[in-house]
Amino acid sequence: MNLLPRVFKKGDVEEFEPSKIMDSIIQETGVDEENARKITELVVRRIISSNMKFLSGPHIREIVCSILSENQYEQERKLYTRIGMPLMDYEKILEVSQNNSSERIINPEKIHHWAANQLAEEYTLLRILNDEESKAHLFGDLYIHQLKYFDLRPYNQYWDPRLILVHGLPPIKNYNLTCKSKPAKNLREAVDQLANWLGMVQTEFSGNQGLEFITVFLAPYIQGLSDYEIKEIMKRFIFSINYLSTSSGKNYLKSSLSCSTGIIPALLDEPAIGPGGSKLGNYDSYKKENTKLFDIITQIYTEGDDNNCYFPYPEHLIYFNEKWLAEFKEQYESICKEVLKYQTPSFININRHKILNKMMQTLPNSYLNHGVLQKISLNLPRYAFSNQDETKFLEFLKTKLETCFEILDKKYTIIGQRLKTGHLPLCSGWLENHQLFNLENQELCIGFVGLNEAVKILTNSELQETDTALKLGEKIVKQMYDYCEERSKNNGKHYSLINSSSKGAIMRFLRLDSKHFPKLAQENYQKSSHFRDIDTLELIDRIKKQGRFHPWILNDAIVEISLRHHKENLQNPEDLMKILSYSCTSTEIFSLKFLS
Repeated sequence: MNLLPRVFKKGDVEEFEPSKIMDSIIQETGVDEENARKITELVVRRIISSNMKFLSGPHIREIVCSILSENQYEQERKLYTRIGMPLMDYEKILEVSQNNSSERIINPEKIHHWAANQLAEEYTLLRILNDEESKAHLFGDLYIHQLKYFDLRPYNQYWDPRLILVHGLPPIKNYNLTCKSKPAKNLREAVDQLANWLGMVQTEFSGNQGLEFITVFLAPYIQGLSDYEIKEIMKRFIFSINYLSTSSGKNYLKSSLSCSTGIIPALLDEPAIGPGGSKLGNYDSYKKENTKLFDIITQIYTEGDDNNCYFPYPEHLIYFNEKWLAEFKEQYESICKEVLKYQTPSFININRHKILNKMMQTLPNSYLNHGVLQKISLNLPRYAFSNQDETKFLEFLKTKLETCFEILDKKYTIIGQRLKTGHLPLCSGWLENHQLFNLENQELCIGFVGLNEAVKILTNSELQETDTALKLGEKIVKQMYDYCEERSKNNGKHYSLINSSSKGAIMRFLRLDSKHFPKLAQENYQKSSHFRDIDTLELIDRIKKQGRFHPWILNDAIVEISLRHHKENLQNPEDLMKILSYSCTSTEIFSLKFLS
């Protein structure tokens, strides 16, 4: 023992005790006592032979991991390893100046988030996912969105504002981490509570937070107020949500407000919640107030902030359908002016919102809370390049979908455990006679990147170029949809396709494909089922063909229309109105967004 140095631990120095190493190997890896003793002996011999003068807990663990690897205990090494990061990696971000950083914001909160995120990602890859699943993500076969939050947080959530308007803030029982506010007595209090709710609950989610039908549910609160007063209060509301990102450690706190010119039939007979949480008739009585609030919010978004800049968040979501376009023509034309100035709104056909319409059937016994538990994206161009035959491609696609299902099931189980142990204190809190966050209603989503490029590899034509290519694209998406439906029926969970794929996923796939499959390397992959932006494709033809994929994509199915590529046809609000109307009557489009 005289040949062994003392061990420096956090806040103390201790004598070297080999038995502690053996006990930890048995406890953490499951190795039997005999083999654990042999490994410990090898560790001790190496320390003595190396004549080490300094030892720490992490240092000993590194030596044990090295011995485990040398003796073919690779799985045990994974279980025993220490997660963290090299000192140089941490110092690099401390030394980067704001002006030289690719990040929009560098501040202490963001730096701490970054460091913690590295640890959380390593934990998920080493401990939660198996080798095949980890390699699929690391190698670029698929992309697990927000991997850094996989072990702790659901992805995104859209909230029914009545949750706060009825119950106050926070809405759950026995939550003692903040003071309790009664239901709001006026519009100013109501929007303050709603903004604060998004900030509070964002600590338990990794993605977007949204408020549904904000115009409908705040309509009873604007009675007796002048247009000027309403506008000032709602503008502060939008500012307050936008400011939340400064405390989140993110460049932007992704958020959204959904607005509707009219009131959907399912809500007309619902009790209208007013000041103090009281019931003031039904929402059928507040149609004029709803439309007025819609107009005022449109004005705010069109004017922008006090520097005449647009609001990137909260995103302005506009519900529409054929009936409302005719009945509220003036309102939609105003929204189209906002589009031509800032391109901020997204238009969603409420009649084709399958998830929300399904939830409407549960009224009046529930709120319209819904969300995505986790999202994974598939690298379709790589699958096509590796299997340049339609049959082999579809078979390979199925194996990758199975991998996604297994990963999504792990996420479902983990969040269920976090709810039970109270690691998500708001989500696991109780509202009336049920838990606030309903795990069983969450969507487990699979996205995909580069359908257009995959089809071109298989047919030598892009989606929009030939009917054969378009039909193959539809076949691929339909098959993914069918697999999700089959899995949903068998497992009792909600597996579905999602249209959105982040720029991060696309750039990662491109980078890894250029490294591992240089002959596949392309300039870009299109998001999901999107077509490539080209000037030769007629706008109406593009819209109609893109909409053919939307019946199979339950989440965020969107057609992005470039104002630049179609500037001759999209010069004024009337032109945009024609596109919205056409999408209702002649396509199956779920949503549209006009981009610069």
